[in-house]
Amino acid sequence: MTAVAWPAQAGLAAALAEAADRAAPFPGIGPLPDRPIRLILAPSRATLDSMTRGRLPSWSEGAAFPERGTIVLLSDRRGTDLSGALRHELAHVALRWRVGGSRLPLWFEEGYAAVAAGEWDRLDALKLNWQVARGVQPDLDELDRALRADREDATTAYALATTAVLLLERWGGRDGLAPLIDRLSRAPTFDAALRDTYHVTEGDFETRWQRDVQTRYGWLGWASAAGVFWALLGLALVWLVRLRRRRDAARRAGLDEGWVIPEDDEPTA
Repeated sequence: MTAVAWPAQAGLAAALAEAADRAAPFPGIGPLPDRPIRLILAPSRATLDSMTRGRLPSWSEGAAFPERGTIVLLSDRRGTDLSGALRHELAHVALRWRVGGSRLPLWFEEGYAAVAAGEWDRLDALKLNWQVARGVQPDLDELDRALRADREDATTAYALATTAVLLLERWGGRDGLAPLIDRLSRAPTFDAALRDTYHVTEGDFETRWQRDVQTRYGWLGWASAAGVFWALLGLALVWLVRLRRRRDAARRAGLDEGWVIPEDDEPTA
């Protein structure tokens, strides 16, 4: 790993390069091959855009160029942990180096990188996504487009792409993604690799994935994620009601104490 950075960030670049050299194996792939990788830290958004020729969305904080063995990371915020972003981009490199020139859907590439980087916070965001809870979700082609849309749509799209790759990983059992990735290196299309590995077409997978998302993150999943909040709110309301009743009882006792209605008093209408 060779790190390139402006002098003020030389120490950060060296630390990230060392972390990359010690990178844990990637799902279904294993360790990175012993090939040179260049890491470039961009200290500003303008610098990142110039290096990537403005091809990244405005919210993007990194890019990988596997054919060139190059990773560019935005490093304009102090105190930001870039190790997760580096792991994400390294996963792109590892996947591309493993499967060669095979054309992969964008949702698979981004979902794989998210899984490899352990970006489970994306799933937490999906649990409380109202659109998904209502059963509104894109197909895989729409998912590819949403991954390059504005930040809000892309956040949901990345989470959905992660769920799709996790489903494929579960289908692989103990071997995880290894059988699929092995076939991706030899199959002419992604659909062909799915057929050879899981005996389903890309359309079949899309239907099963949508059903899986609805089961895990639809109304039941949303209710489960929101359940803790509503449970705490319910307990708070119960406590407030009991507290109010105690105060009312104490006031009534104080008013009734020593108060006797005279016998010669007559009620009036």
